Amino acid sequence: MTRVTTVVLAVFLAGGAVLAQSGPQTTGQTTPPPSTAPKPAAPAAPAQTPAPKPTPPPPVFPAGATIAYVQIQAVIASSKIGKCGSAQMKVLRDKDQAALATKEKELQVQQQKIQAQQGLVSDAVMTGMQHELERLQREGTTMQQEFSADEENKNQDLLNDLQVKVGPLIEALRKDKDLSFILSATAGGAILAANTALDLSLELVRRLDAAFPEPCKAPSN
Repeated sequence: MTRVTTVVLAVFLAGGAVLAQSGPQTTGQTTPPPSTAPKPAAPAAPAQTPAPKPTPPPPVFPAGATIAYVQIQAVIASSKIGKCGSAQMKVLRDKDQAALATKEKELQVQQQKIQAQQGLVSDAVMTGMQHELERLQREGTTMQQEFSADEENKNQDLLNDLQVKVGPLIEALRKDKDLSFILSATAGGAILAANTALDLSLELVRRLDAAFPEPCKAPSN
């Protein structure tokens, strides 16, 4: 996977270099005198759209293979059930961030109030304002800790639900391919290099989508 990503980045970088060189260039030639009649411009050649490169066929699963692997993060990113879970996490995070932003605004208002009243109010009043600021800071810290725990719990619940649903599908896939093992390939994991033809992530996504076509739909009573 890293190799593919590197190739894509290289293509973009090359495209940027070509575009940078396509603008007008200044040369050391002088402008011809006005009396010299310019040569008629040659007719511009019609622009030709390059033919799209054919998409290479997916690698064929090696005959006789006894071990394969799946990339769980890719399954989460590509499957309907994974996208549904990601959408739920986004809703939760957006709600938490909005609440934290409101609390941060309260803190800023209180800090500005203290700065504006500095030297204009009694020490007792200023002490009370400082205590109010500290209270808001404690509330903000508590909110952040609670939201972080809620998000971690939600994420774990979604992963547990996915594991329950994907487990039988992985076992069925192993039997269909007559494999001894299906490993989990994760970033920084134990698999350092592998034949991409052994990657069954897309096949697992297809089976997940077929088994759970509408994972975000609330179950009917």
